[in-house]
Amino acid sequence: MKIVTWNCNGKFHKLFNEIMKEKADIYVIQECGNPLESKNEEYKEFASNHFWVGVDKSKGLGIFARDNVDMELVDLEDNGLRYFIPVRVNNSFNLLGIWTNPNKKNKTPEYPKEITRYYELHKDSGFFNEDMIICGDFNCDARLKHVHARNVFEMKEKLGEMGLVDTYHYLSNEEQGEESQATFYMYRHLDKPFHLDHVYAAPDRIKELEIGEEEKWLQFSDHLPMIFEI
Repeated sequence: MKIVTWNCNGKFHKLFNEIMKEKADIYVIQECGNPLESKNEEYKEFASNHFWVGVDKSKGLGIFARDNVDMELVDLEDNGLRYFIPVRVNNSFNLLGIWTNPNKKNKTPEYPKEITRYYELHKDSGFFNEDMIICGDFNCDARLKHVHARNVFEMKEKLGEMGLVDTYHYLSNEEQGEESQATFYMYRHLDKPFHLDHVYAAPDRIKELEIGEEEKWLQFSDHLPMIFEI
């Protein structure tokens, strides 16, 4: 099964055809509009099998799947944490889509904390387990330092309790904050790279993980997609 996670930076109703070229089974998309509120009939057709939550009708988190993929929304309270979509896929594994977007004045340190809080809230529910996949725009990069960096390592430790690792770092043998490949370029400038997007899974569950090419994807968004198979 092929999965793509991508922060599309808005206007997904005009961009979904680009990400569809990856021919994935599941797309976890951040900053996308609500298909049910869209006037684009082709976007609605693409989103025939989806779940969505968001800030408003034009910006949110969505999980979109092929029609032959069975997705069941898991009933987990978010307690105001933003944004998480927990689903059961093909009655085989759990998938948690993430777009951290905390509603707080001091946002930078809070991004990884949102994930830690969600984990603590549901770690005993049975949803979190070593067979699950977590992916999305975490807005987390240890090179931001100070409290944010400490919260990144806390998040990593907490998810590690379930046997989950950051797949990029596991495959590349790179440390948090020392990534050689970026997933985000501030203002789309190549001299402002960050590694904000992440995929967590059990070691060896994902054999390869690809980050999209800057030349192709920066014309659409300030984020690059992460593409992997399980």
